[in-house]
Amino acid sequence: LDESRAANPGYTGKKWRGLAGDVEQAFAYYHTDRFNLTLGRFASFWGLRQSLVLSSNKALDGIGYSLNWGRLTLSYRLARLDGLNPDEDSVAQFENRFFAGHRLDVHFNEQLRVGLFETVIFGGPGRQIELYYLNPIIFFHGSQLNDGADDNTFLGLDFDYLPVNGVRLYGQLLVDDIQIENKSQGDQEPNEIGILLGTHWVNAFKNTDIKTSYTRVTSRTYNQGNSRNRYLHDGELLSAALGNDYDQWSLSVVRWFSKAMNAGINFGLTRQGEGAVADVWTTPWLNVTGDYNEPFPTGSVEKTARLGLSLKGFFGKYLFAEIESGLNEITNFENSAGINKTLPFVSVKLSTFFSGSVKVE
Repeated sequence: LDESRAANPGYTGKKWRGLAGDVEQAFAYYHTDRFNLTLGRFASFWGLRQSLVLSSNKALDGIGYSLNWGRLTLSYRLARLDGLNPDEDSVAQFENRFFAGHRLDVHFNEQLRVGLFETVIFGGPGRQIELYYLNPIIFFHGSQLNDGADDNTFLGLDFDYLPVNGVRLYGQLLVDDIQIENKSQGDQEPNEIGILLGTHWVNAFKNTDIKTSYTRVTSRTYNQGNSRNRYLHDGELLSAALGNDYDQWSLSVVRWFSKAMNAGINFGLTRQGEGAVADVWTTPWLNVTGDYNEPFPTGSVEKTARLGLSLKGFFGKYLFAEIESGLNEITNFENSAGINKTLPFVSVKLSTFFSGSVKVE
């Protein structure tokens, strides 16, 4: 039961007394030393836990598998997304929506991993799963171009690098659309990309870790002219990004008191433009002659400076708690120029779990 999901304006499922309800995850999993297969509703992330391409927080119905061959790992994911309904989405008839993705990870050595990925959002009235999107080693973008389809493909890469013991460098590049040629006014469309860079220094000081990251997602990324091709499911992004038209810096200093308990100081600065993934698609570059430029972030920019104190750890054997409190200092609140706010926050998450065996005869 989820109150925040029911309050999401993009959620199209059933609601009851301000709550949305569903089974979060339910799947079967099979694996060997070289192969694993997952069937059902499950969440997974690709490359980085903060992945701009596939988030660990979003469960999808479908299939996923990976094959390990020496230093290579080939992965594939296929899922059904929520469709567009004539009663709610301004379409003439119901439009099916699907997600497909594949990636190849190369483990050069124990210090360096590089992954290449491609995903696609596709669908339409009466459209079913395309056979070429079931092929894990075919080029999705080329196949949809040759087929005359107007699907939304994404390309990118990510990496993990351990230059010295205890230091991790990581990054990810997501390319939604990038202009290579400059032959027509349509080629003035701004590039739609996402970038994530970060470091994690374990035991930088005695029992103290330092984490830093920077994320940047340009306006119109994850969006497209056909609303069915947006990178969304039930009104939420498939990735861990905050949306588009924003960038964010973060710094965390974490002190470990034991293997199961830590406290941290967290700093963050976010700039959010007026763009959003669910915006109506516009083409202002076609309304000018010659070069087209727009600022980043766009419009009246909301700026949020965040300072928080956190405590995470196990209390007993079965209770895990994540507690954070602090202040958000916001300029141009909700992109309204001149409106500034200071908002305190408190977040408490409690998790409990247990396991056991059942003998079936």
